[in-house]
Amino acid sequence: MGRIFIYLCCLFLSLDAWAQYSFSGRIIDCSSQQPLVGATVEFVSLKRTIQTNEQGHFLFDNLPKGTYPIYISQEGYKGKFFRITLKKSEKNYTFAICKDKEIEVEEITVTATRTEKNLKNVPITVQVITSEDIRKSQATNFQTFLENEFSGINFTYRGNSSPDINMMGFGGKYVLFLVDGERMGGESFDNIDYDRINLDNVERIEIIKGASSSLYGSNALGGVINIITKNSQKPIEMNAGYLYDTNKDHKIDFTIGSKQKWGNIRLTSFYKLRTPYWLTDTEGLKVTYPDGRVVEGEKGKINIAGFTIYSVSPKIGFDFSPKLKLSFTPTYYFSERNPGTEISNKIRDRYYDYSLAMNAKYLINENKELSFSGSFDRYEKYDYFVRLKEKEKNYESTIWKVGSQYNQALYGKHSFVAGIEANSDGLMSFRFNNEGTSAKQNAYTYSLFTQQDWALSPAFTLVTGLRMDYHSLFKEYFTYRLSGMFKIEEFTFRGGYSTGFRSPTLKELYTNWFHAPGGGFQIMGNKKLQPETSNNFNFSVELNTKKWNVTAMTQYSVVTDKIAYVWTQSNDTLHYTNFSGKTGVIGSEVSATYRPIHALRFKASYAYYNIEKRKSEERPHTFTLKAEYIPVNNRKYIPNVLISGKYVSANHLYGTDNGSETYSYYEPYSIWRLQLSSKLPYKMTISAGINNLLGYQSKTNTFYSSISPGRTYYAGLKWNL
Repeated sequence: MGRIFIYLCCLFLSLDAWAQYSFSGRIIDCSSQQPLVGATVEFVSLKRTIQTNEQGHFLFDNLPKGTYPIYISQEGYKGKFFRITLKKSEKNYTFAICKDKEIEVEEITVTATRTEKNLKNVPITVQVITSEDIRKSQATNFQTFLENEFSGINFTYRGNSSPDINMMGFGGKYVLFLVDGERMGGESFDNIDYDRINLDNVERIEIIKGASSSLYGSNALGGVINIITKNSQKPIEMNAGYLYDTNKDHKIDFTIGSKQKWGNIRLTSFYKLRTPYWLTDTEGLKVTYPDGRVVEGEKGKINIAGFTIYSVSPKIGFDFSPKLKLSFTPTYYFSERNPGTEISNKIRDRYYDYSLAMNAKYLINENKELSFSGSFDRYEKYDYFVRLKEKEKNYESTIWKVGSQYNQALYGKHSFVAGIEANSDGLMSFRFNNEGTSAKQNAYTYSLFTQQDWALSPAFTLVTGLRMDYHSLFKEYFTYRLSGMFKIEEFTFRGGYSTGFRSPTLKELYTNWFHAPGGGFQIMGNKKLQPETSNNFNFSVELNTKKWNVTAMTQYSVVTDKIAYVWTQSNDTLHYTNFSGKTGVIGSEVSATYRPIHALRFKASYAYYNIEKRKSEERPHTFTLKAEYIPVNNRKYIPNVLISGKYVSANHLYGTDNGSETYSYYEPYSIWRLQLSSKLPYKMTISAGINNLLGYQSKTNTFYSSISPGRTYYAGLKWNL
């Protein structure tokens, strides 16, 4: 009898252990309380996944007894873990997740103050672009995205389509590009290689316009663009995509990642291919002389280079404890440029980049944090001999950086940042001597910096900053910042003063190169160059309501000892020099976002800049407009619709002929885009659109005209797990 009782108990217990339960509920938006359609609910350990229906409901059957973590996510929302215990069938649970804010004032920013803050509380004018903005744009490359998103950022294209950035009157050598806070190496014509940036791996982009040398040192005289890459947010995530443009552009991307208790890992890769093409003039370049004569040159054509590009970038983060976190990000990048000319059948340019970034953060307590960082970036350029299948290095830029930073919250409302950095710049180039052989130059910088945010009242915040840079060639330079923010009802006012400096690059100091093509001329560096310094004044006002976000900003910079190149006709020499006196740069921008209903948004911006006493090849006025329709909860089959356009004003390019000043007129133009995308079953998204909707083509094609071949069409497919 006892044995029978024991057997019955064991049977009862086993039945209880293997009991099958159901679990149901719904997912809602934490703000609107509306149900979310297509949200993903995942029992992580059981590897069971389901999506919510049109009422936001879900149902799991045949679940064993136990305690389980579930992960709830939705595109455009912040994923969140919950823990449930099943002892019986559970019904009608409600879970709320929060959407990433559409208007940028809620985004976290770290660039302007080197500490995490909501953008609405940052006393320095910062613009933030989110991954959701990037996804909706369907942009194929980084520079096209920035051009379409900001009126104050434009690109011109040199021969073979090398892009030159202009941000509110400052060129590429004045804009510091960072990836996760670390400086990017390699530059060509004063610009970085923008093709290295994979938009599908960008969480957000933070942009500071105006001098930021007090936090970031040299090269930040005109501003900072910090690109923050993504971390894995789900236990298992994977996406793959393909995009084709009738301009014979192909892009393939693939990402796989995982977030676990120990940390997260993410591997991102992409491949891009473009066939070279030619642009043919319909009119010759017209040159106007002082006496009013207009002479039209011969019609010509320029080639726009094609390329083959691929990159692989793993990112690994370790959460050793709630206080200690460590991350590593190595990256490999390859690019081969094909100009499409006769010589390209024999020789082409190849570019390689190897980089590694490391960051460690230790939370001393809830108010104090200590971080350490280190980075290495080596960018190389080779001549690749196609028929011989051999290559010869002619350029190498190497950057090392180590640093430490201490953050502390004071009295619950103030913050204090202090740091130390050491940087090494090395440049190897065959342009350092007339013999055409390679030579190498180096420079070192050691820096101390500090910045304080003082919340003097709920309405007024003050920022003070100081940095000392000791350059191995130019000794010490001090830069300062004083900024303030004042809030009154729906308005936020920001203003301040900052100083900047930029040390001459190794290229500007040591170049000694004879350029044989085109009749031949000499490019000469100048070892007597002095660093540029600046005084920057800025002011902005922001209006933020439920439906409107309007920002107007203006800045005025006075640059002393501005470095530029000067052409000497008598001996056909282009040499670098410091302009005497002061050069004023003024830039203004107005942007507005209006959302009449949740699914509809309009955005417009206008920018103007002027360089005093200088004749610039850049266009002074730009205007952008965007209208987007995003269905509520991104329902399947109902397309997102986005129309965007950019207008750039006319400009004059000045030159000389027999001692007389001449100019060429470049017409204004606008380029529009239509983009459609729709969610499909099985986590697929299809996209299609028209680039250059009105089919604009420049009548005369030069370095300072549009390189669009006219209207093109694109289509793409993306899968997200």
